Amino acid sequence: MNTMTSPRFDHLRRLTDSQGLLQVARGDVPDRFSGYDAIDNATALRLCAIGSQTVESDVSHLLTKKYFGFLSRGRRYDSGVRHHCDSTGGWTMQGDDALVQSYLARSLAAVIVSELPIRVRLAAADWWRMLLDEHASRVETPLAAANWLIAIGQLRAADPGRDLDRAECLAHWLLEDWYYPNRTNGWEWYDAQWTPLAATVPTALWYAYHCLGERRIFRVAQAMTQFVVDHLFRDGMLQPVGTQGTWSRNSNPPQYAQLPGEVYSIVELLCTAERISGTMSYGDYAELAARWFDGHNSKGAVMVDPSTGGCYNALTADGPDRNQSANAVLACLLTHAALAARPVRVEETIRSLRQEEYVYSDPSIGS
Repeated sequence: MNTMTSPRFDHLRRLTDSQGLLQVARGDVPDRFSGYDAIDNATALRLCAIGSQTVESDVSHLLTKKYFGFLSRGRRYDSGVRHHCDSTGGWTMQGDDALVQSYLARSLAAVIVSELPIRVRLAAADWWRMLLDEHASRVETPLAAANWLIAIGQLRAADPGRDLDRAECLAHWLLEDWYYPNRTNGWEWYDAQWTPLAATVPTALWYAYHCLGERRIFRVAQAMTQFVVDHLFRDGMLQPVGTQGTWSRNSNPPQYAQLPGEVYSIVELLCTAERISGTMSYGDYAELAARWFDGHNSKGAVMVDPSTGGCYNALTADGPDRNQSANAVLACLLTHAALAARPVRVEETIRSLRQEEYVYSDPSIGS
């Protein structure tokens, strides 16, 4: 199946200056008065870590230095990070602090298990230990808990016994306090209504199952993933929940405005489900979802600017919102990374080898 066009880092580099990643672009022009968001910079650092084996090392290492530097300058006495830096260098603390720190946790975990320079990985490991002690127990929302679970799950590869008690507490909190009280027949979900990036929660439960091996966690992750497939794939395409309105068990999902971050969260869920469960059909849905960026959406609109490699902010009822801010381009590039990390299928390998055999056996080649 043909999926997205090849990723380009041109616009991400354009949005990155000596201080870090700017939050907003007007069209494709960076808005230097908008300042810098900690979640964006943490997400960009995670992208560099994930892509450390596939992106040119000079590009990856240069961007890593800038994003890690930004977060380090915003570090607080309790090892958390401040939320936003304005264009004059002033820091503010607006928003959900536990959520901000959970994004930092995902970023540090990704760096620790990456192929980035060892000094960066060691610095991330030192920061992680302090952040974990101070903030992992302070989660107040399912999304923050999910980010911590994913971070702990990623570190399992480096240390299988690491932080399993914390993972168990977070996973059981999501099940006992959220999923079981809110699910009903036809609404296999952890909340009474859909919230932005909600697909991150079942992604985290797949990681929790991989760490803990509890069958009930597997069953809930599977049920919630199937809920996404059943409700968000219609007419042969992904139709993500829009942000103009709300979706609950008693209403229909709003159609617009659809956000790139929502698409990425669904692709990440399906790729994670495929990798942990071994069910390849999840990967097929992930590829189908990713085609949203290339115009396989309800407006038939290509969401990537061919001249910059940037991603448009949203798909609205009137077509793309053509501003190309940081969270949109990061969502697009992370979608590429998620697909690139999918396991290679045996039949695809055989097909590739057969194609190579045909090329090398064709007498016209090289003549």
